[in-house]
Amino acid sequence: MRRRGFVFTLDALLSLILVMVFVSGMVAIIDNTNVYTSSLREGSKYKAEDVLTTLRNVPLKELVSPEILENWSTSGALDESLVNPDMSPLDIIATYWATRDLFPEKNLTHKAELILGYLLNKTLEGYYYELLINNYTSSYLRKVGGNYSKAFEVSPATLTLSGYKYNQTPRGYMARAYLSKATLIREDLIGIHRALAAACSYYHYNTFTLMTNITIPEDAKSIIADGRFVKRTTQDMDVYLNNTFVTSSSDELIDISDYINPGSTPLKIVYSNGPCGYELGVGSGTTLHLKYQSSSLAVEDPGLVKLYDLESDYTGITYFNTLFVPGEIRNINIHLKTEGVDKVKLYYSFGANTVELLEKDVNENGVDEIDITNDEIKNALQTKAGMDYVNLSKTSFTFILALDSRLSDDGLTFEYGGRDYGGERRRKLYGYPNSWIKIDYVPRILITLYSIPLSIYIDYNDVVYSSCSIYRCSQMQVSYTFPPYADPWYSDLWVGINFNFYAIGTMEFTENGYTIYNGSIDKYLFRIAYTRLNETMMVPGSLNTFIAQSYTSDYGFREGKTRGIIKYFIQGYAGYGEVFPFLLQGYPTYKGYNLTYYYNGSSGIVEKNILVGDPPYKSISIDDLNPDIGGGYAVDDAILRLFDKLNYRGDSNPGEWRKTPFDGSQNNPIDVDLSEEVRISFVDMGEIPGLFEPVQITLRVWRED
Repeated sequence: MRRRGFVFTLDALLSLILVMVFVSGMVAIIDNTNVYTSSLREGSKYKAEDVLTTLRNVPLKELVSPEILENWSTSGALDESLVNPDMSPLDIIATYWATRDLFPEKNLTHKAELILGYLLNKTLEGYYYELLINNYTSSYLRKVGGNYSKAFEVSPATLTLSGYKYNQTPRGYMARAYLSKATLIREDLIGIHRALAAACSYYHYNTFTLMTNITIPEDAKSIIADGRFVKRTTQDMDVYLNNTFVTSSSDELIDISDYINPGSTPLKIVYSNGPCGYELGVGSGTTLHLKYQSSSLAVEDPGLVKLYDLESDYTGITYFNTLFVPGEIRNINIHLKTEGVDKVKLYYSFGANTVELLEKDVNENGVDEIDITNDEIKNALQTKAGMDYVNLSKTSFTFILALDSRLSDDGLTFEYGGRDYGGERRRKLYGYPNSWIKIDYVPRILITLYSIPLSIYIDYNDVVYSSCSIYRCSQMQVSYTFPPYADPWYSDLWVGINFNFYAIGTMEFTENGYTIYNGSIDKYLFRIAYTRLNETMMVPGSLNTFIAQSYTSDYGFREGKTRGIIKYFIQGYAGYGEVFPFLLQGYPTYKGYNLTYYYNGSSGIVEKNILVGDPPYKSISIDDLNPDIGGGYAVDDAILRLFDKLNYRGDSNPGEWRKTPFDGSQNNPIDVDLSEEVRISFVDMGEIPGLFEPVQITLRVWRED
């Protein structure tokens, strides 16, 4: 029979010569007392906490390649008489620190520096940092050239690895647990960026075609999907999914479940027969919502923008890309492959600021490829728009790719080659992988092998509108609640707007009272995205409220035309907990559990079993676990601490895993299906002849630019 579950470990760190050094601990993150007013400083703070948490809980073998591990084993940096790759990096470092005076010939201080120095350099790219171990630091533990006296703010995080003193009698056992695979229900909202061409050229009615791929995991099943396809003006529109005609109706929500396949599904939209003087193409509010079951924990990189395949029979093309990454932007590069195009212009747009950044010549007589480099973009933003990457990192912004099109002199419309100037001809942008926008950024959270991607879907009816007229509403509000253990990633709202073309005024975006944007209205608005810029936003375990407000009656939001997705992670591991007098029930007669637990599936609550450890197995129910600190079991406590994290919808007692009903019980089921392919195991600790004094680790993270 195939075994099920998640990987469960109880680390016994045995020394061959002296002791088995058992590193225990609890993470005590010490927050800064300063109030951070910039997203840059908050990002550093979260980064310091995330890195220490990961280095404390994730095994070394999951953080470095097998080649690095082999090199460290061969060179002796990983001294396997004292430690092993199943231990977390900070467990290894604390072990070295506790025993370095006992084995001076091993040079354990330097071995600790080599391992931590490699991991810090790999994990904190783009930051300056300094790590202290009991107030000790060295050149290996700090970023070369860093000087935190030059920083706006230094963001420290501290944890203490506490344990027993050397050569004392052991008090008991500790355990940790983590997932390596899980089956869960995932949701995606895919917005289609606005792409336009002129409806007529000098002598012909134009046809404009958009093609892209809708991608979900290869193992996706039980797929439910709907789509709303909005065209720009009165015109014909034909939508094809998986090479099958789907609809020609605009602005209607339709069921597309039968057309979406696991993996990649081609989407094709053809626009034609529009009235001359108008545009063909995508209208705001064009989105696809997908819900499916998958064991994949992979997520799309928001920094890689896969441009559409666009083809216009007779005129130029204007392509609006509203971009966003959940972190601090470092570089932006664009690569385009075109055919029949003479000039490419790049515009930046947000609020009233639609600014031409640069222009590139292209070979109009055939296929050509061009690059728009980071230096070109960064310099043009600064000199022509007065913007830098720090400002762009706060919320979504728009890059407009104008292929033989240009903004009119009055700044109100786009003019098209083949209609307003230049010649009639077919123009094409070849889509990804031939054309793309790549944004390199420093994320505000650390995504590990144990990060389980989840989301809160905001349906049309979940959005509350107020101060509405016949055409538009001046305020739009979205409220949502994360589970207590959530790591917020980002919010992504696809918006329907309505405005008088000559409207002027201001708008404001806030969450929980924090202002994300306050400035001119954005007539090209169709996406609002943001990440956690400070601790008052996207708060786990609390109600969060986003408000978009227009301060002019000529500009507002179309009622019932906005929906969104709010993405977050649950970390599928539980680090070391308290010390318990016993390992597991029935030990040593039994070496593992056949555990019965309950899962809240799509069709209701399901009873399931997972195997823990090795045979012989003791059959036990989740209700029979004993996490009592004074007389309970380390394995039982670790299971319940992990199950508490996996119970993110409707937990009867969030954060109270030792209280009944236990997480995973029939009255309080977990929300993750533990996959059959995963093995649950732990290691018998045996005798523990001695441990050591606490070791304090402090990580300082900052930027100087």
